[in-house]
Amino acid sequence: MNRVAYKGYIIDAEPSQLADGSRWTINITIERHDGGSVIARSFNAANAFETKDETVQHCINFGYQIIDGKIAGCTPP
Repeated sequence: MNRVAYKGYIIDAEPSQLADGSRWTINITIERHDGGSVIARSFNAANAFETKDETVQHCINFGYQIIDGKIAGCTPP
């Protein structure tokens, strides 16, 4: 499950594999649907994880934290 709804937003987990193929990093897009339009903002973090599945879960948790206002300098759309 790479896409989840949370508090009126959609978190889309888009993990990226490092160039050497060894680990995965966090990339997400948070969307807010406003009438007929979609407002989106992308975020990433330098954390790296062993598997894609593990990284997807961390992506979703990162999105939760952004939406909940727990990450300084990161605000959802």
